[in-house]
Amino acid sequence: VQGEAPFLDALDAKHRDLCWETLAERAQEVDGFLPVSGYTADLMAERMRVDRDRMHVVWNGIDAADIAPDPSKRDPERPAVGFLARMCRDKGIHTLVDAFIELKRSVPEARLVAAGVVLPEDRPLLAELERRLERAGVKGDASLLGPVTRDEKSRLLQRVDVFSVPATYGESFGLYMPEAWAAGLPVVQPRHGAFPELVEATGSGLLCEPDDPSSLAAGLVELLEDAEQRAEYGASAREAALERFTAERMAAEVEAALERLVSSPRGPAASGA
Repeated sequence: VQGEAPFLDALDAKHRDLCWETLAERAQEVDGFLPVSGYTADLMAERMRVDRDRMHVVWNGIDAADIAPDPSKRDPERPAVGFLARMCRDKGIHTLVDAFIELKRSVPEARLVAAGVVLPEDRPLLAELERRLERAGVKGDASLLGPVTRDEKSRLLQRVDVFSVPATYGESFGLYMPEAWAAGLPVVQPRHGAFPELVEATGSGLLCEPDDPSSLAAGLVELLEDAEQRAEYGASAREAALERFTAERMAAEVEAALERLVSSPRGPAASGA
């Protein structure tokens, strides 16, 4: 289970309730679930009305062979904040732009580099954000790039100093997190969803209040102004990416969860399935 709740909750009330009721009913036929975070495990166990011990948490992992820190690509005179996700309201690009405008008062040399998929329904928001940046007099320091290739993604991560995707909803995980960690980037993320769990587990950065540009700006300023703390969080992030958020580790934990499931009293072996 990974990120179903926000989509179902966004349906009209009739279909939302029908979907959750159907899920809760059919979930009783399932011996085990693989949620991508403890947050998701707790949430979906409650919403589907199943025992928490049927949830076997396996954090997402990635192949980060082509993502690595490269300090030579960063500009020490003009530190940059990075964003890498769909360029939409749900992912909080508007919150980050407002936070960037605010943080420029404390760190006038700062830059913003944001990239990600842009769907037709996202374009009006991005146009408004461009106007907002222009009115604030900081448009020249902000790059809203849109879609990028994997190689371009890797290069973008090497060019920024701090990373944030201030999603407005409770993310089940956020694959952009291990991508940023692989590049040795400290993060500033909202205090909801899986972010507190992941930031605490990795020691990779700071938490801010959700949907609060001022709180986000404060966290970003703290890291941009403290190179030693930024480096410490970045090193922890890189270590976590290489040791705890790899595709190999994920595969091994899925295999272990399946072995536990097969040998458990409620597993297929016991039921004759």
